Amino acid sequence: MPSARDQYAQYILLEHQIRLAKSKAGLPPLRPPPLRNRNAEPIRIGILGAGIAGLYAALLIDYLGPESGMTYDILEANPNRIGGRLYTHRFSDSPNDYFDAGAMRYPKIPWMKSIFSLFEFLNLDGPKSLIPYYLGDVRGNNIRHFNNISISSARLEAADARGNFDPFSTEVDGLNDSINNLMGHKIDPFKKMLTEDFQTGWDALMSVDRWSMRDWLALPADDFQRTYPEQLIKYLETFTSSTGLFDCALSETILDAMDFDYQPEPEWFTIQGGGDVIANAVLDRLTQPVQTGRRVTAIAPVFEPDSTSPSALKVTTTSADGPTDTEYDHVISTMPFGCLRMVDTSALQFPWELQTALRTLHYDSAIKVAVKFKRRWWEKLPRPQIGGASTTDRPTRTVVYPSYGIGSEDATMIVSYTWAQDAQRIGAYVKGHDCASEQVLIDCIKRDLADMHDIEDMSILDHLDHKIVNWYGDEFSNGAFALFGPGQFSSMYPQVTQPISGMFHFAGEATSVHHAWIIGSLNSAYRSVLEILIHEDNQAMIKKLMSPDCPFSRPKEIDCFLTTVQVAIGQSYQPSQSTPKLTTSVEPGIWSSVIR
Repeated sequence: MPSARDQYAQYILLEHQIRLAKSKAGLPPLRPPPLRNRNAEPIRIGILGAGIAGLYAALLIDYLGPESGMTYDILEANPNRIGGRLYTHRFSDSPNDYFDAGAMRYPKIPWMKSIFSLFEFLNLDGPKSLIPYYLGDVRGNNIRHFNNISISSARLEAADARGNFDPFSTEVDGLNDSINNLMGHKIDPFKKMLTEDFQTGWDALMSVDRWSMRDWLALPADDFQRTYPEQLIKYLETFTSSTGLFDCALSETILDAMDFDYQPEPEWFTIQGGGDVIANAVLDRLTQPVQTGRRVTAIAPVFEPDSTSPSALKVTTTSADGPTDTEYDHVISTMPFGCLRMVDTSALQFPWELQTALRTLHYDSAIKVAVKFKRRWWEKLPRPQIGGASTTDRPTRTVVYPSYGIGSEDATMIVSYTWAQDAQRIGAYVKGHDCASEQVLIDCIKRDLADMHDIEDMSILDHLDHKIVNWYGDEFSNGAFALFGPGQFSSMYPQVTQPISGMFHFAGEATSVHHAWIIGSLNSAYRSVLEILIHEDNQAMIKKLMSPDCPFSRPKEIDCFLTTVQVAIGQSYQPSQSTPKLTTSVEPGIWSSVIR
């Protein structure tokens, strides 16, 4: 079964393009490629950001080879590292003394094929590199600690089977079924429709696209829908997500549920040594180096005399060597939107809808706190924790036990993983490694760990070091990952997949329907390279990129025809040299009748 997200992406673009085709202006035509002297310099591409999206875009360009006529620069603002949210912190050189502050797990399901194809290309698919990731302790020992009561996941499952739906003695009104069933009553009808007849499911989902998950639980869509009291909604949010996450789009929740209720249950993997092994392996394959410490400050169109269309884009950067202007034929921005908004793009004259998307598209908060303990105490408890995660309503919220180094001497663990408001609150204490406020947070987490694991001797939790990564406190990320709010999927996805003037391309997981996963970054990078080839009318390279023989799998999210129309729409936005008014073609395109 194809991913509902991939189908969702194509339906959103198709409906967007149909609306434009039926409008008074109609769809603009695809413009002929720029006149270039093929004996002159190659087509220069500026890739902004050396996260996995930027690195993958460069890898694809290198794969196409010199015959593509393209070359690239990768400009990265961070002077200290590459990889973006592929960020591994190492406490020492010992093989398991690390944690992944960013991406850390990969399910082997069909729509993640591009990731595993990349692993194979990078020779990271062997058993020493690609190791099992344990979502839960196989003996059911992972802990659920709520309302000051600790229960193992196995015991909680048994309580559900006995009909004890309030094992934590909360006395919440309406708690008359298991959490899975209470959530299922509300979202399973959508999952069923989308699986059996996507068009029917699509129509149903679009009818509530402006609803949040909280709205859907609280308000009746019709006379037959059961409504949940606010107390029960808060209980469900506490046990299944993070504080405030039910304010995200209902569609996000449903699509997430469909993606990861995959049957049969998939295998999950992680990369031994951490996620930045992937970024470094890509870097080793590239023909061009990453230029670190190059912060982009402005991007502007370049016009030839008497021309109404830009011939290039000027990217201004600052570094230790001072400001630099560089002209590129295309720019692929993989910068998170919060970072991109700090760049002066006013001369590009983005349309209002795009400016709105860049300003309002929701990025979630996330913080990971890791501690290097003296010993691997969690594996030596009366009920040992071997992989998986434990959860609590305390500030710690989620504890992640490492799936790597099991039984070894290295004792590093993610002691707290938080999102949304939970992350925002503890973020107030993240002031620097040696600050007193961080010690307050570490002490609080240790108390939570002791209560969750029934530890009386606090010396067991003595530690040697800690590291806290606050993604909203990082100037190079400006948030953890995209998480669309109500209505944002259908209104904003078309905007961020239209290359402005056919030259400025948006990439990064926020511009894919697969948010918060590396697959979203890979898909968006692939789309951006395809957009460039379409704009340049390089049919031979389009064929090479999309060939079954290409080692980089074509994402199911991307349809070449829909992407071509998106390029044409993007080309129609032409900045003016003298006025901020955009000129959009009203000439009917060659495919208006096809889409109608």
